[in-house]
Amino acid sequence: MMRFAECTYISNQENILITGSTGIGKSHIATALGHQACTLGYKVYYANMAKLFSKLRMGKADGSYMREISRIERQDLLILDDFGNLPIDN
Repeated sequence: MMRFAECTYISNQENILITGSTGIGKSHIATALGHQACTLGYKVYYANMAKLFSKLRMGKADGSYMREISRIERQDLLILDDFGNLPIDN
């Protein structure tokens, strides 16, 4: 964990995948990594996948989809919480 606190994985464009059973603190660890990245000056986007997909679906309807995708792409660190818990549709 101390190595991750240095946030070199961000500048190296590496991914971190946190897996495990429900309730063991995966979201807490991801949030802590995001907080540390913010402290070091990185731009961080945290999203719950269900809420993100809902937001993007609404964005397609109201024309804000590309603006939201652009916003996500500008971040240094993207944290996707609860990825894989729900089926992904078109």
